[in-house]
Formats: sequence, structure tokens, C-alpha cells
Amino acid sequence: MQLPQIRLHQTYAQIGLQITQPVQEIHQQPADLSIQQHPAEMVIERKPSQLEIDQDEAWSQLGFKSLPELSAEMADYSRQVGLEAIAEIAAEGDQLAAIENKTDAIAAISAEKGNPPPADFNITFIPSYGSVKIHYTPTEVYIHWKLGGAEIEAKQNKPIHHYQPGKTAVYLRQRQSLEIDFVGININEKS
Repeated sequence: MQLPQIRLHQTYAQIGLQITQPVQEIHQQPADLSIQQHPAEMVIERKPSQLEIDQDEAWSQLGFKSLPELSAEMADYSRQVGLEAIAEIAAEGDQLAAIENKTDAIAAISAEKGNPPPADFNITFIPSYGSVKIHYTPTEVYIHWKLGGAEIEAKQNKPIHHYQPGKTAVYLRQRQSLEIDFVGININEKS
């Protein structure tokens, strides 16, 4: 015996998604910089050192004298020797003129001139210590600084931003359906 059956065949609805991805572009330009550097200034004032050496006295002691000094010294020496000679001649004249003393003035003068006293001498260092005068003035250095600096101007650039939003389109990919079949018995729809 065959029992009547109802067969149902159902198809579900399916949707589809068509997706367009969003697009985002960002461009960032670096900042515009303007830098001006002012250098530091340095001023150096310098007085040079001085070394003064006075050797006149040493050269004078060695016998190397300047012409004016030598002339003045020779004039003084000549004057002194001339005055001493005048004094000696005057003394001898006085000795010869004093005949009242009953002395042999000529023999005394001859003995004095014939036997001079021994020469006076001594050891000396030529030139003597301290005859060279040295004077030294050290260098003087003055340094003046004027600091420089930097002027910086910065201009920032805004980012360039492009954005295209994405889209999602929904569509019906498959419609739903329901099929009903009667199996096994023929049904007369007429009553």
C-alpha cells in the first residue's frame, strides 16, 4: 500500500555583497625651514711683548763707546790731565823758587820723576755684573666675544588627505523558493 506523501523542497534566499574597498591617501610634505646662522664674532686686541736691552754701559766698559760719549770722556780726561800738569808744574816752580830752604830742589824733582810710585792695579770683570740692563714687558691679550645666533623660521605644511569611502552593494543572489510535490496518490481536485 502506498501512502500519499507530500514532499517539500525549499531553497533559501541568498544575498550577495559587492564591496568596494575604501581608498585613503595621505601625503605629508616636510615643514619648510629657513635657518639663518649669524656667526660669533671674536675680536682680539694684542699688545706685543717688548724686550729692551741696554748694552751701552757694557760696551762703554769694553771700550766701544759712541762718538759723542767718547768725545765728552776724552775732553774730561784731557781737562783733568791738563789741570794736574798745571798743578805739578806750579808745585815744581814753587819748589825751585824756595831757595831760602837751602834744599837741592832739582835733585828732589829729578828723584821724584825718575822713581815713580808703583802702578795701582786690580782685577776687574769687564763688563761688570749688571752693566747690561734688561727690561721685559709681557704680551697683553684682550679677547672680546660677541655671540652669534640662529634665526629659524618654520612653516608647517598640512597633510594632503584624500579619502574615497568604500561601498557595499547588497543584491539578491538567489531567490527563496518552496516546491510542494504530492507523491503516491492522485488527488482529484474536483469534489
